[in-house]
Amino acid sequence: MSLVRSGSVLSEVLESALSDLAPHEGLTPEALRAGVEAGTLCLLANPAHAGVRPTLIGRPGRVKVNANIGTSPLASDLAGEIDKLRVAEGAGADTVMDLSTAGDLDELRRAMLAATALPLGTVPIYALAQQRMREDRDPADFEPGDLLAEIEKQARQGVDFMTVHCGLTRRGAELAQDGSRELGIVSRGGAILARWMRGRGEENPLLTHYDAILDIAREHNVVLSLGDGLRPGAGADAGDPAQWEEVLTLGVLARRARAAGVQAMIEGPGHVPLHLVRSQIEGIKRATFGAPLYVLGPLVTDCAAGRDHLAGAIGGALAVLAGADFLCYLTPAEHLCLPDASDVREGVLASRLAAQAAEASLGRPWAVAREREMSKARQTLDWEGMARAALDPCLVRARSRGTEHGKECGMCGRFCAIRMSETGERG
Repeated sequence: MSLVRSGSVLSEVLESALSDLAPHEGLTPEALRAGVEAGTLCLLANPAHAGVRPTLIGRPGRVKVNANIGTSPLASDLAGEIDKLRVAEGAGADTVMDLSTAGDLDELRRAMLAATALPLGTVPIYALAQQRMREDRDPADFEPGDLLAEIEKQARQGVDFMTVHCGLTRRGAELAQDGSRELGIVSRGGAILARWMRGRGEENPLLTHYDAILDIAREHNVVLSLGDGLRPGAGADAGDPAQWEEVLTLGVLARRARAAGVQAMIEGPGHVPLHLVRSQIEGIKRATFGAPLYVLGPLVTDCAAGRDHLAGAIGGALAVLAGADFLCYLTPAEHLCLPDASDVREGVLASRLAAQAAEASLGRPWAVAREREMSKARQTLDWEGMARAALDPCLVRARSRGTEHGKECGMCGRFCAIRMSETGERG
């Protein structure tokens, strides 16, 4: 059965966006439609998000990059978060996620939706937990209906995709907390739900009420980002029973979403050693029936604190080669503090670099063309051409200032290999 139902919100959004999406993705409208119908592509675009830029995630489209921003109890500034959002957009992010846990979250969410055309993602359980903590209550002290109400409210506000940790089961939580892991549960949403299940002695409410979540998502064309609440937070935990217990459940839930006419993507691993990245990605893609895969990094070493955006870029490039579709950036502040605007910029560019390197290796025409444009510009000492082909044009222009009209770069000078290999000098 096709995921796209006649007369559905998804059908209407898809048909209105195909003519613009096809040229950008370098594919025919028919290929894009087939991918969405099969569930290997997701179309992010909640009609309630005014002016949203419909964005495709998955195969056979381009790899996309997400930037996480948001407040914390230690730093909460609406203006600062809007500035980070604009920096992320300027650096080339395709989507933004608001992971705020402090301040007026409704006000912040509405401001972000109004400030950007990029699809906006959230984690609804954060808002519910924040409400409880402001009341000096346990963050896991809520009823299933409270969580469903939060999901529906955010859908009506215009949120385009939501992380919901529906695949985290009681059994999975027990496996992650039985002492066999180096680092237990590192997902905030996963930890809240594990605490809820332990305190209630009941199964995950996001799992037992999954059909109600599907109804909300279908009505608003919200893409469900099926969260990895048991992702490995240490390389030594990658591929353990807890992780695969959740992945297998996510595959079943992705198939149920398709049958219900709801788009879903899968969130992937966090910390994965270099030699395990390919097997992890291929295994997750197979277990989840080819659903779009959204990965955090993955980080290929646990020891890159202060440079985690680089560890994530290495893992991200390998992950795309193996089949990942959507890269969630990391910044130099990961594991340490909230990122500032400069961290956001560096994180976006690092993930874009990973995507470019991997897509060029895969022979995707748009990436190969960019590589050739840069080579041609270097051969002709075309400084502006180099800037246009670069992932960070502003940096190229700044670092080449003063030599951009000359005969050689500021590094080689008269030792320029290109000049010496030619019969005459340039005028």
